[in-house]
Amino acid sequence: MFDKNEYFQPMAHAVCTAGKVERSELKAFKIDDSDGIAEAIGFYPNMISKVDYFAEKGLLIQLVELSDLEQDIKNCHIKVSEALNEIELNTTIPQKWKREQRKAIIKDAWKKIADEFFKKWSGSIAVIERLYRKTSQSVDSDPEYSLLIVCKNITDVKILDALTIKLNGQCGIMQTVQVCNTKHLNKFLLR
Repeated sequence: MFDKNEYFQPMAHAVCTAGKVERSELKAFKIDDSDGIAEAIGFYPNMISKVDYFAEKGLLIQLVELSDLEQDIKNCHIKVSEALNEIELNTTIPQKWKREQRKAIIKDAWKKIADEFFKKWSGSIAVIERLYRKTSQSVDSDPEYSLLIVCKNITDVKILDALTIKLNGQCGIMQTVQVCNTKHLNKFLLR
């Protein structure tokens, strides 16, 4: 039988360009990378997208992605701002079309990031369900999933508000998305 406790370890962000790693003393089950559960239970590298870790408490499962999205979010905001300015300055476009274009611009700007998280959400659930079968845990029980995005301490998590709103409403699947920094992880991590 597979022992998932071998993968219970302190959480750490990926190595940054300066060679430093931001770590937490808090532990969760490692899913991703060659030293994670996914490969150990038969998923090939890069076969599916998945979060970095997960925590569990009974039927509550918290998917944990350690990611510094600051530049990605800034790029989305810049893209939206530039596109909205362009349509506002265009006097040949009727107001009704401008409203429709605004919606499309915002949706398009966030699409890549939102799609990536949706893939990680779905892939991680597939890993956990296979893990349950390998550990003889009941897959008939209906776990409740949530997502926690952990940014590096230098990131202002407020800039992720728009992404959080988008993910919380995406397809009605991601019901609970939270964002924090590594230093505040103890307030958000399921234990």
